[in-house]
Amino acid sequence: MKLRFDIVLACVVALVGCGGGSDEPISYTPVSATAESGLYTLQLGALKLVIDGTRGGRITEWTFKGTNVLVTRDENGTYGSTYWPSPQSSWCAAGAACWPPAAAIDTQPYTGDIDAQANTIRLTSAEASIGGFADSAVTLTKQLTPVPDSGAVDVTYTLTNTSPTVSVDVAPWLISRVAPGGLTFFGQGSGPVTYAPDSDPTFAVSEAAGDVWYQSAPVAHNSKAFADGTGWLAHATTDRLLYVMSYPDIQPAEAAPGEAEIELFTNGDYVEIESQGALTTVAPGQALTWTVRWKLRPVPGGTTVASGSAALASFASATLAE
Repeated sequence: MKLRFDIVLACVVALVGCGGGSDEPISYTPVSATAESGLYTLQLGALKLVIDGTRGGRITEWTFKGTNVLVTRDENGTYGSTYWPSPQSSWCAAGAACWPPAAAIDTQPYTGDIDAQANTIRLTSAEASIGGFADSAVTLTKQLTPVPDSGAVDVTYTLTNTSPTVSVDVAPWLISRVAPGGLTFFGQGSGPVTYAPDSDPTFAVSEAAGDVWYQSAPVAHNSKAFADGTGWLAHATTDRLLYVMSYPDIQPAEAAPGEAEIELFTNGDYVEIESQGALTTVAPGQALTWTVRWKLRPVPGGTTVASGSAALASFASATLAE
């Protein structure tokens, strides 16, 4: 009887340590791709990604067993995950205070289709002009490809130069809005972290165990940090879900002017976790393609979610390697 009691006690302790069974095996099948009323849904077992074709091809849901890690439209008018061409200074001829991004890319409807055999979703914007390049014309395509063997979705962003005569110098830029209170971290690249001049003095990142960490905290006004990374960006939510994105690493000299591989922005209501690729000259008729692998995992029980946590960093590394 003592042996049986010890086994039961060990199981109870394991469940408590795991936050109610978060260490249970996860299935990433079956896989399906569906569309309804302009909303496209990619399901991989416990994972679901939803992209709104009526609103800039914006990713509005990235969920694990129904829990969404992205800010929703009901929570804030600035929500979900989107793509912009970088640098922001290229959006207008003035080269400063350029806002908003091109509506055809950011907010207007995309046309979409599904490859039923491969379960891939593909959405394409209407033609847009990048204001800093006179007479420019581009379209943006977002393709979502399931990778169930890795428990991932590959999101491929393709910016095509449709102008017959005008080249554009741009970098890819992914912006995901998450709720405040979480912990964002990434591999420490070269060079120091810098901050936008008007950032709140309390807004700061820390460096520990070879990574850079940002524990979300209240700020009085808009604040932004710029850093070099190592090709990945992770965010742990207050629900103990780890959202991981990986993409080709770049060096600081390859970033767009005034931008960086990793950018973090907050206004107190939400946090933007942002990654960028290399600045590229896209000639007429050519395209800039950039793929980001998305993963979402429950943080194992017993793993400390805090800046500098070696266990959390190790879990992120293991997730990236899957």
